Amino acid sequence: MKKQYLLAPGPTPVPPEVLLAMSAPMIHHRSPDFIPVIQKVRAGLKWLFQTTQEVITVAGSGTAGMEASMTNFLSPGDKVIAINGGKFGERWLKIAKAYGVAAIEVAVPWGDSVDLSQVEKILAG
Repeated sequence: MKKQYLLAPGPTPVPPEVLLAMSAPMIHHRSPDFIPVIQKVRAGLKWLFQTTQEVITVAGSGTAGMEASMTNFLSPGDKVIAINGGKFGERWLKIAKAYGVAAIEVAVPWGDSVDLSQVEKILAG
């Protein structure tokens, strides 16, 4: 059988060993059995980011992570640049508006790259 690749944010092909692991019983994220799993994940993230500091994991959707980062790093009235090239950029703008953060939108046609000179101009004031 020919191996197919889908190079997109998702869904993507799942390797057979991952499918096998996914067939195991689910561990609830609030059960004691989940503690060693999350400890291993945090240790791996510390290694990945080469830090001895604490890392935070969010047991939630991508949007939950976006909201958590917005509310923990910014305050109402702060300014942020939001590069909007599609659904995720639109979501950043909606979250910023909901939390009173002043988002400066850099609109990028879907499939195009952001023009860094636009961002540099905004940063320069």
